[in-house]
Amino acid sequence: MARGRAKGDGVRRLFGAASRMDRGLLPFMGPAQIGAGRPEEPYRPPADPKCPICGVSLNVHDVVRSDSQFGATRLICPQ
Repeated sequence: MARGRAKGDGVRRLFGAASRMDRGLLPFMGPAQIGAGRPEEPYRPPADPKCPICGVSLNVHDVVRSDSQFGATRLICPQ
């Protein structure tokens, strides 16, 4: 190691410089802009949604949900 520095010192210095730059620019640039940049209509679900796999109405499908939070939810197509 050159001049007795630890390996992570460069990373910490770089992160510190980026943090100082963010704090300095925030008053001029403002926070990050989010959204589409135009007004959006509220979401309206379709009256009769179709299955993304077979195209048949979702009313005739079975949805099997697991009892645990780790299990997968399964969509059973009627065909």
